[in-house]
Amino acid sequence: MSPDRNLFRTTSSSTRSAPPDLASSGSSAKARGGSTLISHQYPTVCVWMLDKRALSEARVRAGLSKATEDSFFEIIRSSASRLVRLRHPGVVHVIQALDENKNAMAMVTEPLFASVANAIGMLDNILKVPQELQGMEMGLLEVKHGLLQIAESLDFLHNNACLVHRGISPEAILINSSGPWKLGGFGFAISADQSSTDPSVVQPFHYSGHTMRVSIKNSISSIPELTAPELVRTKAPSFGRSSDIFSFACLAYHLIAKKSLFDCHNNVKMYMNKLTYLSSEAFSSIPPELVADLKRMLSPNEALRSPALDFTGKR
Repeated sequence: MSPDRNLFRTTSSSTRSAPPDLASSGSSAKARGGSTLISHQYPTVCVWMLDKRALSEARVRAGLSKATEDSFFEIIRSSASRLVRLRHPGVVHVIQALDENKNAMAMVTEPLFASVANAIGMLDNILKVPQELQGMEMGLLEVKHGLLQIAESLDFLHNNACLVHRGISPEAILINSSGPWKLGGFGFAISADQSSTDPSVVQPFHYSGHTMRVSIKNSISSIPELTAPELVRTKAPSFGRSSDIFSFACLAYHLIAKKSLFDCHNNVKMYMNKLTYLSSEAFSSIPPELVADLKRMLSPNEALRSPALDFTGKR
């Protein structure tokens, strides 16, 4: 299965880190024929393809259930559908919606260079690392500019689209070929208007207690070291816009300090312990002007977390 060949011609291919709605291999393609508007706006596009048979074989080798595989596919369908409906400069632009048959899935987006995860050296998922990613380093100014863009995207998501992302991570941030950072990875997104006390709507994420970051199973739950504590509680889980603020602060810390704030190896107990005893020394590698904002965003008390636009200085 592939996108409409009257519009797209694949010219090169590479596998790069991306969230479930932009999963598996990403291929550069050139627009041709069809819509003149698309060809003018995006001379080059990005074709995302998922081999369902290969994923099924990997699932069997890992000893995971068919239900886990089905959940993964459902996350892709749901998140791709949300991406199509969201229209904002800071959200990945879908040019051709998800197409699917029994063997594969494919979707076409604006041209994307890599994920932020790739840009900070998380390259284990790439069989052949492109030259432009080898030894790539992002300076503090570039990181701060990218984070400002994501903060503005979150403000749109929370106050205009009325959605809670619930999956902010380096893998969920995609870098456009022209440089801007775009928000993707809407596999865990849920309406902010839904009741946070309805057990049929809100379920805690489940973790194995050991590292499964690149496995199929991990793709159906968020990464605990980047997830707000209220989303990992097994009793009375809740969610809200403030959950994304906490995750955004964890992401900002990770990119600026070049290390994880909560390095817990997917162990929830270790994560909660580190959060409880978080010290001021942990922020010694953060520029002083950002420390106060990050601390507020990382408050265990959801009501005390400042909105995303506080990080941009627009409030």
